[in-house]
Amino acid sequence: MLQMHLFNFDESSIWGPHLFPMATHDAQQEVTDLWIKKMKTHFNGNDKLKQGYVLKENYLKLPERFLQMGKISEENVENFRAALQCTWRDCWCGGEVREKVTQSEFIESMKNFRLWENTSALAKPMPFFFDAYDLNHDGFLTKEEFCTFVQGNGLDQERAEILFAQIDTNHDDLISLEDFITCIRAFFLSQDDEGHYSYVFGPLIGN
Repeated sequence: MLQMHLFNFDESSIWGPHLFPMATHDAQQEVTDLWIKKMKTHFNGNDKLKQGYVLKENYLKLPERFLQMGKISEENVENFRAALQCTWRDCWCGGEVREKVTQSEFIESMKNFRLWENTSALAKPMPFFFDAYDLNHDGFLTKEEFCTFVQGNGLDQERAEILFAQIDTNHDDLISLEDFITCIRAFFLSQDDEGHYSYVFGPLIGN
């Protein structure tokens, strides 16, 4: 029987310095309208009740929800929660301790986070999301597995397949964990129009 991977929270091979260089000159400029739309899209995806804020308590319940759906192993729950704790503190709260974050607070925190030398907090939960949709746990996402992930964010089948093709740079019809993290980093950190990378968390909302 195939087993889910047990991820080490400090696994440097996944989110080491080679994936997270020092902030570039581009990161120090004012953010673009496209980047703002991406952040609003991500925030709204987490604001399930449309209250205008996201509670830390609810954000950290995600591992339990994935466990109940059979998407992660029980052994990974604590490591997943620890990774989310880091992301909540650094990405959502700008290094502070908050129990809830509004949309404007999240955008401001992410503006500052883009300037940090070490942006590893962004990717720490990603192996757990990756493994949750890697249904046969072979270390890769097939087109079907990846489309299940992005369609869950509201993306249609056509755009999901175009996004898959853009991420699958070696054209082997598989997406590796490093490919997946590259896509997520482009969404959060790039100001440029990265094509369909901008839609990994669903269709972009307006202003």
